[in-house]
Amino acid sequence: MTAHPVWRAQCFPATLIVTAAPDGFAASSLPDPRSLPILGELTGDGLHAVAADGEGDHQLWFDTGAEPVHAAIVLPIDSHFWWRHRNAGRLVRRLEGKRAGRWPREQRLSTFRLHRAALMLRAWDGVESGASRRAVAAVLLNKDVESLRAIDWKNAPERRQLARILKACRDMIEGGYLRWLANGTRTERSTGLDN
Repeated sequence: MTAHPVWRAQCFPATLIVTAAPDGFAASSLPDPRSLPILGELTGDGLHAVAADGEGDHQLWFDTGAEPVHAAIVLPIDSHFWWRHRNAGRLVRRLEGKRAGRWPREQRLSTFRLHRAALMLRAWDGVESGASRRAVAAVLLNKDVESLRAIDWKNAPERRQLARILKACRDMIEGGYLRWLANGTRTERSTGLDN
């Protein structure tokens, strides 16, 4: 089975769990295609959908696989309750025709993480495409390393820095990115995606 962790609410708390409201509630339908058009994919565990929003998309998981006529949002009481609560508020504001507001701080990658991720991807792509580590370091870290003698390259700080970047990239590929999805509080082992 292919895992899609960004769809799983237990891996990415920004994903809202939508289900049918209990009888007796005058809850609205969700989604209303006129106010909240969604694109999604039906899988074995329900409908996973994204509603585009200029201030930050809304990720929804319809656990029954159908869009409920009377909808409820499930907020598990765990370490991410308030994060989910803020995202639920954003969604309701959007449904009411108001601006949803920006994603919660926990949901946004910092400037440092964005820079680090871009650096890791560029380094990994360079090495995987057959470029030498020295050539990759020259492009990403310091153009002067290309003219170093072999012994100087062996002892260059850029060589060690590139090795650390590639090691961090390998960790991300092997599931470390899940820590970024849940703001560093979950690991791939705790999500059950390590098998």
